[in-house]
Amino acid sequence: MLTVGPPCHPWVRCSSRGTGHSAAADRGRARLDARIRRQYETVCDTYRFGDLAVPLTRVVEPDEMLQRMEVDAASGAVATPRWQPYWAELWGCSLAVCEVLAKQDLQGVRVLDLGCGLGLTGTVAAARGARVILADAAPPALLFARLNSWPYRDRVQVRLLDWRRDRLPDQFPWIVGADILYDREDWPFLEAFWRWHLAPGGVVLLGEGGRSTGGEFPAWLGGRGWQWECSQVAMPCHPRPVRLFQLRRQE
Repeated sequence: MLTVGPPCHPWVRCSSRGTGHSAAADRGRARLDARIRRQYETVCDTYRFGDLAVPLTRVVEPDEMLQRMEVDAASGAVATPRWQPYWAELWGCSLAVCEVLAKQDLQGVRVLDLGCGLGLTGTVAAARGARVILADAAPPALLFARLNSWPYRDRVQVRLLDWRRDRLPDQFPWIVGADILYDREDWPFLEAFWRWHLAPGGVVLLGEGGRSTGGEFPAWLGGRGWQWECSQVAMPCHPRPVRLFQLRRQE
């Protein structure tokens, strides 16, 4: 089993609650940050992967968002959205995916971050030179993803995308995803999406949080024309080892 990071993954709080990046010199970024802070209480942490430091703005209390959505939906105050606010959580397996990406030379390589959430994994890929599409079905997630990838905006696009319905015009040598295997009902849609969008010789890199459903995924994938490798990674500050899957199409 691999171990990623020291006793706790190295991150440093770089702003207090709600202060955001209002002092940022870039006016476009400041406007985006202000738009987010009008809707959410935020905090900024910096995550380190080797020599790479990545500031990440996130929601202070993701659980409160889910509770509020459930209360509003139950009362009829708002319609139940087609997406859940899971994007607001920084999942431990995303850090394991970032560790892999941070060690790659991705200069000019096209990368799709599928279910990007806050945009951390795609931002790490962009920092290593990749041309990245950050894709998620939740519009609020894309606001944060755009903000967090702002230093690399010359090579990052943000797309609203539902992998059950939508397709892009491109194929990608790398498709990455963190904690997108939790719902078995999504697996056929994800597999079809990867089949459509993975470039020949490409890899699908997935982080999975160590759930029992994730352990069943390789057996489900068998016989569908994929080669797969799975490693377990011990993540400090995570209750159980996470899984890293690498999928390739069989020749």
